[in-house]
This record gives sequence, structure tokens and C-alpha cells, in this order.
Amino acid sequence: MGIDNIKPPGGPGPFADASAEMPSGPKQQSSFAEAKNKLQASGSSEPAPSALGVVSQFHRTALADPAERQAMVRACVSELIASGQKATGPLSDAEKQSLLDFLSADPVVRSQIETYLEKVLV
Repeated sequence: MGIDNIKPPGGPGPFADASAEMPSGPKQQSSFAEAKNKLQASGSSEPAPSALGVVSQFHRTALADPAERQAMVRACVSELIASGQKATGPLSDAEKQSLLDFLSADPVVRSQIETYLEKVLV
């Protein structure tokens, strides 16, 4: 068995050239900016995601205080819970409080909200 008798990967059939199967054309050369412009020009009916309204009450200097930071996170989570009522359906006050406590204590959610606050606060 010589080196010339080694079969290529892909089975016993004839070797298929991958470049022949891939169409090459101007669609592959489009950039992200072009796609973004097309989306904006199409007049997408989806509204842009809105910022949390509660953020306007806070200042960047308050992030240094752990108690203030905790209050900010809880306020943001509370607003997110209130805005998500369409997805969850109506929640009782006890359910809202339980969800608020759980999400405020979750390290992943807390980290995401803190990062968001650091970016948007002036």
C-alpha cells in the first residue's frame, strides 16, 4: 500500500471540491454596515429597546457605595419585572417581591445590571 493509494476523507465516492459547492458572489462580500443600513431602510416595525427609566434618578458617584449600588440594582430589577408583565402574565405582589429578591441576589443578573449602570450613568 503506497502513499498514492490513500483515500481522501469523505467516503468511497469521488472527491468533492468544497470551493465548487460554495457560491461566490457579491452577497458574501456585503459588510455589517450595509446590512444595518438595509435593515434601517426597510422601516422595521419593531421598536428600539428602550432604556430603563429608573436610571435617570441615579448618578455615577452612587455606584461606589455598596448600599446605593444594591438599591440601584433592585430598582432596575423591579422595573424589568414590571415591564415584563406581558410575558409573565399578571403577578401578585408576593410573586413580584419573590422574583425581585431572587433576581437581585443572582450574581449573573446583578453583574449584568451593574455593567449596564456603569455604561449609562453620567
